[in-house]
Formats: sequence, C-alpha cells, structure tokens
Amino acid sequence: MLPIDHDPAAASAAIKSIRALDLQLATIEEIFDLMTPIFRGYRVVAPHFKPGLTLFRSRICDKPFHISDLLAPPPHITPMGRVNRSENPILYCCTSRQAPFFESRPAEGQTVAIGSWITTAPILVNHVGYTQRSFDALLSNRKQASWGHEPVNHLNEAVSDFLGEIFTQIIPRGSEYRYKISVAIAEKLFLDDIFDGLLYPSIAMRANADNFAVKLRYANAYLQFQRAEYARIEHVRDFAFDFTVLDTATELGADGSICWRGRLDQWVISEPFGQLHFTAENGEWVARDKHGNIVESH
Repeated sequence: MLPIDHDPAAASAAIKSIRALDLQLATIEEIFDLMTPIFRGYRVVAPHFKPGLTLFRSRICDKPFHISDLLAPPPHITPMGRVNRSENPILYCCTSRQAPFFESRPAEGQTVAIGSWITTAPILVNHVGYTQRSFDALLSNRKQASWGHEPVNHLNEAVSDFLGEIFTQIIPRGSEYRYKISVAIAEKLFLDDIFDGLLYPSIAMRANADNFAVKLRYANAYLQFQRAEYARIEHVRDFAFDFTVLDTATELGADGSICWRGRLDQWVISEPFGQLHFTAENGEWVARDKHGNIVESH
C-alpha cells in the first residue's frame, strides 16, 4: 500500500496540466509522467475474484471457425483502445451476455459471434470509474459497485473522481487519439505484475455492467472456453438489440477449431413427467429441474 505523501498542490497542478493537453500531439509517456503527483498516496481496495467468473466477448463477423477469432487480435492489427496501446493487445471482456453487443455496436442485418469463458484461477484486478459522479454522468440505473477508492481523505476521493471522469468519457469513432489519457491511467493502475487486469464500468451500457481488460498472460492460462453463439442482429432499438441465434457450440477441437452444432440449444428431461423451470439470468435462459438443480443444454 502506498504511503500517504499526497501533495495537494502538485496533484492539482498535474490535473490542470492534463486537462489542457492537446491529445493529438501529446504522447502517452508524457501523460503518464504528468500523472505521477496524482497517484502519490492514492489508495484503492482491489477486488479479488474466485475462480468461476463467467466472461463474455463478441465480434461483428461472419461465422468464425477458430477460437482465436474470438480472442484478442494479433499485435499487428491491434488499434489503441481504452486500456491498451496500439500493437499491444489485451482481452476485453464483459460480465454479462448483453454487454458485448453494446461494446461492438453492430447494425441491423450484421452477424456477430459471442464467446463465453470461465475463470479457472483467482483473478486480482485494479479498477477505475466506480464513483457516484461517473455513474451519474453515464446515467446508470444501478448503484455504485461495492468496490471503490479507499476513503482515506477527501484528497483520495478527489483523485478517484478525476480518474473516473477521464477514464469513462465517451470517445466517438474517429477520435481514438483521445484514448491516450485513459491508456496512461490504466498503465498507472495495473501495469504492476500483481494485477491480472483492470475492471471498469461498461461505458457503452451506461455503467449497468462491468468490463474486464484481462492481461494475456492470465487469459491464455486461466480462461476455459464454455460456449459460442452465432447470431444475426434483427433490430437495433434505443438501448436494446433484438437478435436471432443461428448456431451454437460448446466444444473446441484439439486445434482450437469451433465445433458448431448446426442447431440451437436443447434440454433433455430424464425423468417421467418431469418439468424444467426456466429463468432469465445474466441475459440467458437457465433451466432447473424440480429439485432446483441446473440442467445443462446439449
């Protein structure tokens, strides 16, 4: 944990300098260095998630045939994003099945592939954007998440508000150079080897879901494939997507190929006169038998 050596005057001057930057000309290195006084003495409570966390990711594409098509792109075609520099891929995932649609923003008639994975080891992440000010700015319908900055003093809170405000800004297409400042924030927060990734509210979903930017060293070792879906976007509505699932897969070949089943999910009732009870959970239908046990589809 960092010592409390926060210099309010230096932090205030740094924030003022960062706000005045011409981001088309400034470099990430310059912004990173300017932020040093802001982070002196800054404290957070880092979430530590147990194995079993389900993460989702999608792509606008024709039907993919290899799992690599749903993972992070290779370095030579990786553009700068909210967390990563160009040519420095990271795996962006979401905690709900709906969120990837908002992140990729498909149009009516386009097809998308959605993959889901489950973590097989604990994951320790830093975070940014979980302030009431950020949630209000994004018009979120949910309360602030349970993790946040450690309320050491009002200076710590001011820094957290500044970082959240800058990091969760909506960046229009064509202005990706403005990601330089969020990349610098991300690198200050999670470059240390102790962190496996960065957690932040989904800007595209108005902070009503969470995004994980997962380091590839963790993703390659501890993410286990669960399923893939191939779907067509039927309608794009205000803050909603209507889509039709065209195909599903729950297995990969030894070479990483996606074993599409050529059909949708099916559930089998194994007992005479049995019933299945369906509930919508995390954007998906979950079937349970009369004893409350989950019945997996086939």
